[in-house]
Amino acid sequence: MLATLTAGLMIGNLGPFGAISPRGREAVQAFWDYAAFVANSLVFLLIGMHEARENFAAVWLPAAAAILLVLLGRAVAIYPCCFLFSWSALRVSWRHQHILFWGGLRGALALALALGLPPEVPARESIIAMSFAVVAFSVFVQGLTMTPLLRRIGEIPNRTPVHTQ
Repeated sequence: MLATLTAGLMIGNLGPFGAISPRGREAVQAFWDYAAFVANSLVFLLIGMHEARENFAAVWLPAAAAILLVLLGRAVAIYPCCFLFSWSALRVSWRHQHILFWGGLRGALALALALGLPPEVPARESIIAMSFAVVAFSVFVQGLTMTPLLRRIGEIPNRTPVHTQ
């Protein structure tokens, strides 16, 4: 397994010199981007089919607690680590720290790991429901509010109205 990983890293970084044209490289990259999109979509479809029969009203309080704990964990991971580098050339600005915190989107991997738990694991269904709630919050709340956050802190310009004559 490590040999395969090493070979992939070597070929990915050293092997393509002259072996593939820039246009061919773009085509390969586009293929793998699309393959990742399809795999991600498939996982979300499978999760949706699994979770369609769940009673979310029964788990809303634990789900909210899970979301808060994940956000707290993200804050603990971002802000103290960035503080350690605050006096170096690797300093991360406060604006970028906020982006790192709020942009910590979770997705198909967490759901796939939860679904991969053996059926005999205690509270497996609750773990899957909590994972789904955290990912849904991440995608719908954090993902959809990322652009307004970037505008508010000045990372991207505010839209100016287009005037037609």
